Amino acid sequence: MKILVTGATGFLGSRVVPRALAQGHEIVGLARSATAAAALRRQGAAAVTGDLDDPAGLAAAFTKADCTALLNIASLGFGHADAIVSATRAAGIRRAVFLSTTGIFTSLDPPSKRVRIAAEHTIETSGLDWTIIRPTMIYGGSDDRNMARLLALVRRVPILPLPGGGRRLHQPVHVDDLAATVLRALSADAAVGRGYDVAGPRALSLRQIVAAAAAAEGRRVYCVPVPARPVLAAVRAYERRAATPRLKAEQIARLAEDKAFDIGPAMRDLDHRPRPFGVGIAEQAAAQRRAAGRSAPAARASRRARVMSRPDQLRRLIRDVRDVAAVAGGSTALRFGAAIVHHAPAVLRTGTLDAADRAMARGSHTYRPLPGVQITLPGGAFGGAREMYCRGVYHALPGFAPAAGEIVVDLGANQGLFSVLAARAGADVIAVEAQRGFASAFVNHAAANGVSHRIQLLHALVGPSTGVFADPRARHGATHWEGDVDGLTMAQVLESGGADRVDLLKLDIEGSEFALFDEPGWLEAVGRLVMEVHPAFGDPAALVARLRRHGFEVTLLANDLRRVRDLAGASSGYLYARRDGWSAGTAAAGPPAAVPAGIPG
Repeated sequence: MKILVTGATGFLGSRVVPRALAQGHEIVGLARSATAAAALRRQGAAAVTGDLDDPAGLAAAFTKADCTALLNIASLGFGHADAIVSATRAAGIRRAVFLSTTGIFTSLDPPSKRVRIAAEHTIETSGLDWTIIRPTMIYGGSDDRNMARLLALVRRVPILPLPGGGRRLHQPVHVDDLAATVLRALSADAAVGRGYDVAGPRALSLRQIVAAAAAAEGRRVYCVPVPARPVLAAVRAYERRAATPRLKAEQIARLAEDKAFDIGPAMRDLDHRPRPFGVGIAEQAAAQRRAAGRSAPAARASRRARVMSRPDQLRRLIRDVRDVAAVAGGSTALRFGAAIVHHAPAVLRTGTLDAADRAMARGSHTYRPLPGVQITLPGGAFGGAREMYCRGVYHALPGFAPAAGEIVVDLGANQGLFSVLAARAGADVIAVEAQRGFASAFVNHAAANGVSHRIQLLHALVGPSTGVFADPRARHGATHWEGDVDGLTMAQVLESGGADRVDLLKLDIEGSEFALFDEPGWLEAVGRLVMEVHPAFGDPAALVARLRRHGFEVTLLANDLRRVRDLAGASSGYLYARRDGWSAGTAAAGPPAAVPAGIPG
């Protein structure tokens, strides 16, 4: 197909043109300047000179291009629709796809809204074989401006004020996914005479978007609700005074609106396949780091530090110290409390206890997280042990602690803290970790606590189509990535471990849990499970519904381990599930015996 493209050198157009050329299409780009024409030719496209502000010249340019289809990516918000439609008809072009925006559905009344609605009416009454594509906010790549500001912001600040608490829904679409869908629209017969809302796979609250952006930069940001009206007034005042304002009142006002859209028709007719926002923003953060020459953030450190910026900060600090005292003893708690005081400026600045955890790195610490269970670890593992053992994030509810005689699977084993806990409790463990760089610490922790014979360690990816590690570039940039590993299904994990029944499944796989639960069959082999959930990569409510359909009783916990009804708006949380009538400790295949932790696979 020979396609005339307007807006061919812009943010979206620069993705569409090379994709179209790779698919064998012939591309002619409308170029207003010699610079734009040269850019098109460098990509292998042809160029025709024309200006949307010159209707007569535009018609001549369209005719000269001699194309069979039009892809109008240029904005419809500047009053050019009549000229574009007239030029298209004059050139004898029948098939035309136009880019509009879901912004036309806003309850606000900016001037551009009226212009765009009028433009759509012009297109719909043009007599052309038209299709209108209305994307939501577009993001992605090192040249993005929408999410680039947010990524820069979360790198600098631990606390972010959000008008209205960031509860309203947004559904950003990745620029590469949009480019693919736009091209498919040109050849989709079902799309003629129709308009499509094109967005990401699911709507997310602004809080969830901030949390995903922060995770992509290796940060945790605490969102502070602020009243929307004073913020709006302040931005209006700024906009009046600034010659070229970087923030507009309309942008703030739109934060008070839900921007969630039904992409079902686009998926049906245009094969629209958007990536999860968590994956897309991680890719964008990586691209921007490469462009700026910055190194990747630490990927999956021992455990994530919790944000400590709430008004009840002092009470939470006291609770943390008490948790340490209860599990690691009074002397360790005193040392930890002193470290918090000594590093108070860093704790307050970052909103985390990272600095205090690092101060505990000298020597070793002994923990008693469960009755009859004692574990000794080097000081460098203190931050992870504080979360895993002292807070007890994976055995916070009665009946979920690993027990003697059970088969336990630890997905996302990291340096082995949960695996060692389960093995010390008398369970046999199949541990799975994608980053080989953790193997040395894992093996040492297991050996030092006398449980190497109870643990089989597999190096593999599970659920690789979603989550932080869905992007190979993110995997290779991870701090402990030391070579590619196989991708395994859950059924293959159980087969490798010689088990056909799992008493307890623990998951912390950075968003890949959503792909894992799409695999059929394996849930029937699990008695109870506990996992950290990452809402940026999927819908926690869908996980809950699926587990309940399989006979599980489900409980959700917030990051502070309070019971909650849902995880909407949360950056992460915990899901506990137990199957009614499950008889623990009777795994048919017996304990795993293929590869002990001392010989990582």
